[in-house]
Amino acid sequence: MKSSFFKHQNLILKVQNKSVTADIIESVIPQSFRGKEEFVQFYLSQNGVYFPEGAKISTEHFQGTDDEGYYELEIEFIYSIEHLAKMWKTAKENSDSMKIFAEKHIPFARDAAGNEFYIEIPSGVIKYVSWEYGIEEGVVDVAHCFKDFCIEIKPLN
Repeated sequence: MKSSFFKHQNLILKVQNKSVTADIIESVIPQSFRGKEEFVQFYLSQNGVYFPEGAKISTEHFQGTDDEGYYELEIEFIYSIEHLAKMWKTAKENSDSMKIFAEKHIPFARDAAGNEFYIEIPSGVIKYVSWEYGIEEGVVDVAHCFKDFCIEIKPLN
């Protein structure tokens, strides 16, 4: 299936659920953040996607020239709004450091190992958390906003 949110033609994705209303999205995420309009449009048209042949995003496009290296991160799926709500609730009930993190970050996607992508409130910056290293050491900035994140997703191979 093709989507206006993803620019790479060879990217294969499957929409997981029926679209939802703006009221449902707002009830789950009432907070404002940079890029929320595009985020809402995504969920109005496709309520979560799965990348059956794999997908990845590189942080290289978003890092400054002073950064020493970049990461290529795999993406398995972008959560449905219902799953997002469950994951966010679970994060808020976790350790003290995770509770603090979850108050200002919305989980919306993950890789096959369970590492997650978050939107920071209110900046809209997309962050990746490698659970092997935890909140203290495993957070990587990935993209400036949700739209930039989607545009840069590429097929895994």
